[in-house]
Amino acid sequence: MPDILITRAHSLGLDGARRAAADVAERLRRDFGVATRRDGDTVWVEGRGVTGRLDAGPDEVRVEARLGLVARPFRRRLRREIETELDRLTS
Repeated sequence: MPDILITRAHSLGLDGARRAAADVAERLRRDFGVATRRDGDTVWVEGRGVTGRLDAGPDEVRVEARLGLVARPFRRRLRREIETELDRLTS
């Protein structure tokens, strides 16, 4: 079971959701130094203390993340930041 699970509805369409997922992946690489890879409509993320995925769908996006022991104390903060970014992208 993921430590963080967030789903957001959107009206971007599938292409828009894919572009938003690519933007998120770029920001994560640049700002946090995590490795990302895209597989279809899914962006996989691996970094120090976190693994996860962002699934882009035609009418919703879903984020799942598992946190290692080092990252778990920051779970609430990470969740807030993810929600803020998803709200920005899906508005």
